[in-house]
Amino acid sequence: MSFASSSTLLDATESALKVRTLRNWNSTQKEVVRARFAALHRDWSAEWLSVQEGAMTSAEDVEVVEPDGTVLLSDDSACWAFVGSSRRSAAGAGRDPLLSGSAGASSAALQAIANRMFSFDMASAVSAPAPAVIAPVVVRAAWADWQQRIGALLPGFDLTPQQPKDASGARTASGAWSGALLARWAWCGGVWSLGLPFEAIAALLGSQGTTSRPSLPAAPPQEPKERLDRALAGQQISLRVLLEGAELNLGQLQELRLDDIVPLEHLLDSPALVVSSDGTPVCNGWLGQSEGHIAVELATMAGSAVPTTKAAGAVPNANTSKGRKS
Repeated sequence: MSFASSSTLLDATESALKVRTLRNWNSTQKEVVRARFAALHRDWSAEWLSVQEGAMTSAEDVEVVEPDGTVLLSDDSACWAFVGSSRRSAAGAGRDPLLSGSAGASSAALQAIANRMFSFDMASAVSAPAPAVIAPVVVRAAWADWQQRIGALLPGFDLTPQQPKDASGARTASGAWSGALLARWAWCGGVWSLGLPFEAIAALLGSQGTTSRPSLPAAPPQEPKERLDRALAGQQISLRVLLEGAELNLGQLQELRLDDIVPLEHLLDSPALVVSSDGTPVCNGWLGQSEGHIAVELATMAGSAVPTTKAAGAVPNANTSKGRKS
């Protein structure tokens, strides 16, 4: 199909290039992501920062939100950012970790760990005497372990520092309906942020990532169906049989006496409507006899006519009260 050059519609090629799948995660799925990273941080803190009061972050401190358009992601990588406290080493003073590349971002994170663990300046490790080199070794081990734990939670996805929007090779910012999420929580005196692409979240959720709603509990096994007469055997149930009625004037009604017979307009070759005590239709019925009593033979309603509205207000045949159902 071709369009005129003045058309505002996209042709097939342009549509394929510019199409964007709308993706979103529900609150249950976001909670699963939040809980996984809360557990990761809790375990890492217990191993490396447990000696420090208040070093642990509670699960409530971790939040998972939609990105605001400032997170740049590719399909095969998650990006991290860290905004530390105002305390900086002399070597790192005046440098913004988000603008100084991977080395600057990692240095800021290392210094945050050093501050929390030892109140130690990583920049001084170069000129420190030999007995003091143990501190930077422990800090780097804690940092490496932190990255490995996140990598283990996101297997197959790279973990890279967040790049500014104008960085070369940066992808389009991920906003609403992109399927990306931003996890954020307090970390070593600052705020750690982790941008997650849609594919990483789907892998993290596993089978839950393929659906937009939480799985429903398994339905209980159904019992085999049983015939109506067997299902009602031994059960007491009240039924009414609605017949076509008769019209009486006021004089005829006042003259009625016990044992009088009122002819009904219901035809013997027409089914009656059998209803429950609350008026719900149950089945059709055919008038008949059984062992000398008036009886009603129950039958399916399929293909049977239903008595008219006039019958709904009619008085049932007085003789039916003496009959029994068969």
